[in-house]
Order: sequence, then C-alpha cells, then structure tokens
Amino acid sequence: MRKLDLAPGLFLIALSLGVILGTSGLAVWDSFTPGARFFPLVVGGLGLLLAALLFWQQWRGTDPGQVDRPDRAALVRVGLTIAGLAALALGAPRIGMVPTIAAFSLFILLVVLRQRLLPSVVTTAVIAGGTHLVFARLLAVPLPAPFGL
Repeated sequence: MRKLDLAPGLFLIALSLGVILGTSGLAVWDSFTPGARFFPLVVGGLGLLLAALLFWQQWRGTDPGQVDRPDRAALVRVGLTIAGLAALALGAPRIGMVPTIAAFSLFILLVVLRQRLLPSVVTTAVIAGGTHLVFARLLAVPLPAPFGL
C-alpha cells in the first residue's frame, strides 16, 4: 500500500468530520421529527463508513487497476465547472436563485458540454421552472429573489 493511496480516505474522513462537527450546535431530534442535525449526521457517518471501507480495501492490497488520468480537455471542463459553481454561489444572493440557476445551466450545457442550443434552452427552462415550482411554490422555501426584490 502506497501512502498516496490513503489520500482519498483521509480527505473523506476530514470532510465527514467537518460535517459532523460543523453541525454540533443543531438539534438531532426536534419533538416528533428529525432536527436540523439529523441528516448531516447520517451523511457524515456514511462518509466515515466509506472511508473505513476504502482503508480496508487498501490494506487488503486489492489492485485498483490502472489509473485513468484526465487529459487536458477534461481538466478544462472541471475548471470551467468549478468556476460556474463559484459564479452560482456569488450570483444567487445578488441576481436571484432561479435566474442564476438558469445561467449556470446554460453555461454548463453550452460552454462546458458543447450541446446544441435548442435542447439546452429547453432543458434550462425545465430546470429553472422546476426549481421555482418545487422549492418556491410547493415547498415555500424562501429562495433569493431576483435582483433583491
């Protein structure tokens, strides 16, 4: 087992502990329903379990096979996706959640994945409309409003 093979498991442990410790001030159970910390505890616990399974697999010495390293085009797509996610996080409070999701969807479909225009616009309309319908209308989640309105 190489030390580099331990990196994904260590990263998963750090992420899981961050979720578990970051929600320590929230209630796990609230009256008759799960509280705000319930699901983060489930996710963090599953992350720790997966990290343990990954370490066990590495300790057993199973061969993960040949590593398929990404080429330059794949790295560019990953970089563009991360930039799009950052723009989504920065734009949602200022522009509004639904318009920002629509812009993000168009960016991913047209720029990153290089899809055709008409299917991309239709997909974006379904995503933005569905987000508004499900979260704002059906669930009454207060999404950031367009242009702070």
